[in-house]
Amino acid sequence: MGSSDQPAVAGASVELATVNGCRAAFIVPASNPPAGGYGLLIASMQTHTLLERFPDWTEGWAAAGYLVACYDWRDNRYVWGADVGIETVDALFAQARDRWEVRERPAVCGTSRGGLNSLVWAHRHRGLPICWFGTNPVMELRTFYHRPGRAAELNEAYGISNKAELESRVCPRVNPVKLAPELAWLPMRTWQGRDDRVTPPEDLATFEAAVRSSGGNHTTVLGPGGHARPEGPRPQFDVAAQLAFVQSCEPSSMAQGRT
Repeated sequence: MGSSDQPAVAGASVELATVNGCRAAFIVPASNPPAGGYGLLIASMQTHTLLERFPDWTEGWAAAGYLVACYDWRDNRYVWGADVGIETVDALFAQARDRWEVRERPAVCGTSRGGLNSLVWAHRHRGLPICWFGTNPVMELRTFYHRPGRAAELNEAYGISNKAELESRVCPRVNPVKLAPELAWLPMRTWQGRDDRVTPPEDLATFEAAVRSSGGNHTTVLGPGGHARPEGPRPQFDVAAQLAFVQSCEPSSMAQGRT
């Protein structure tokens, strides 16, 4: 890629890479890392979405001293919490740790099916992420299976052929409402459009109730609009509020070191 094609984010450098066969981007703050390293945000949001649609969102993280790592999924297997998707986030995390001075424990986030993907990754790495936040995430696969065109995507992602297989083979491992009791250790917050019919608020409410009944911590921020698509709307990409949430979950030593 020539320099003229290199994406730009104010206050940061953009390092492109290949991670598990996927195009990835590491958005690195221009400032030197503080003591303990940059904060690290692993985002299950597509690289082109963050660089082309929401550069101001990534600029906000860079300005606060966070390195943002993201990737473009090759097919449905890379973003539904299937094994190859989890392996890709593993590789993204490993490359960030190898190439830059970042903190040991990342924050993770994701949008829609990427929200599910990042939440499953957090579940597989108990005690590693400091927190998770989502924007209109998929929380109930059984509901989603009936949305137009989604059955084919889920069948491809998990190598299944019908809803019965989804319920028996997939849901126990990756369905957020099933995993909720095992996520009580993780601080979580979701920005949700109240008019969303793709990932409806009712599914999120079921997940939140299951988390809280297990002694966990999930908070819903319900706002205007529908599903958070790459082209909009923007209310679910509230960088100031999301940054404040992540910073509140940082270890106390890091919080005291911020200026």
